[in-house]
Order: sequence, then structure tokens, then C-alpha cells
Amino acid sequence: MEEQAKATLGEHVELEYELTRQDMKQALKARAKASGRARRTQRLAVIAVAALVGTAAVPLAKGEAPDTQSLVMAGLVVAVVFVLQPWLMARQFHAIASRNGTYRARVDDSGAGVANEGGSSQVNWTAAPHYAETPDTFVLLSGDKNVSCLTVLPKRGVPDPQDVDALRALLDRHTRRL
Repeated sequence: MEEQAKATLGEHVELEYELTRQDMKQALKARAKASGRARRTQRLAVIAVAALVGTAAVPLAKGEAPDTQSLVMAGLVVAVVFVLQPWLMARQFHAIASRNGTYRARVDDSGAGVANEGGSSQVNWTAAPHYAETPDTFVLLSGDKNVSCLTVLPKRGVPDPQDVDALRALLDRHTRRL
């Protein structure tokens, strides 16, 4: 019953946090799932790896030594697209975000306002029509096909653990969960 009371119209949830590299990693992973461009890149990488592994396997079927160059290239594609690129992006985003110190956010019926040492922004629900929930964050996502904007709201930023449910209720009421 208390949870319903917190999620009524006119309520808000405030957060205070410093973004971590893990927050950014989870947010970028959620963004990649929502982004058409990221999904296409991952599909193309999988096709390329399958083709390279297939090329290496053909000599094996003939009883010859496998094409090790193709296997190495397949490993490099996997390493770059699925390991190195996400790690580097999370590192770069975190480096930029951490310069702004402590973040203070307020999520209410009009949207999400975020302020830090570098400035402030207000995102209304029209600009962030979707959100994703990760183990440690809520990620507000823009509605364009490449999901060019995101807002990260770490769950640890709420003062009371029950506020996580209130925040989820606000997001569910105003946006669509991906």
C-alpha cells in the first residue's frame, strides 16, 4: 500500500550519485539493445565471424590444416566488437561524466531534471519515451532510431531503497520499458 502511495501523481523521486564506469557500461549495453545501428553492427560482426570460421573449417573438411589466419581474424572481430569497443566507450563516457562530480536528479511527472557541476538539463517524457532497467541503473533513452541520447539514473542514488520502486512506477507511468 505504501508503494502505491509513493507512485501517485504529483510525487517525485530524488537521486544523488556519482557515475561509475559500471553504470556507463550497463547504460551503453542497454542503449545498444535499443539502437538499430548497434544491433546491425552486432549482426554483421556475427556474420563475419561465421564466415571466417567457415573459411577456416573448409580445409579441415578436406583433411588439411585449418586456415589459422581466418580464425585469428574471427577472434579479432569478436574482441573488437564485443569486448574492446564497449569497454572503451564506457571508459570514455565515464571520463567525461566523472569530471562533473556529484549528480543530483529529480524525476517527476514532467520528466527528469539532472544537475551537476557542469550544468543542468531537463528531459521531458517526449524526449525520453523509453527506458531500460539494468541491475544497477535505470536508463532513459531517446526515441530516435539510433538512441542518440541517454540519461543514467543509478539505483544507489535514491536515499531509501523503497524509492527504487517509486522511481520504476514513475517511469512505467510515463515511458515504455524496453
